[in-house]
Amino acid sequence: MFKTTTPLQRLRESSYALADLPDSVRTGELGEYGQPLSRAIGDATVDDVAFAIQALGDEADAIFRRVTALKQLHDRARRAGARGADLAVEAAVRFEERRK
Repeated sequence: MFKTTTPLQRLRESSYALADLPDSVRTGELGEYGQPLSRAIGDATVDDVAFAIQALGDEADAIFRRVTALKQLHDRARRAGARGADLAVEAAVRFEERRK
């Protein structure tokens, strides 16, 4: 019996680094309502992949900024003496006001 696999399946199985290839990517093209279009990864051009990399990089940057801001909030609240059930923003404000 023959095992039927797609080129994408074979590529994913060929390397641990390629195992997480998505089924589709956002392209640089916009649809009818200005929404980014998606294309199946098997039909994606090199330029489509480049646009997807750029879009994911932008998302990763935004996530990193949010993580950093939340860490700063947490650190300031803890420095103000806040405990687990205390309101983080209120504690961080107290910390900032004491610094002035």
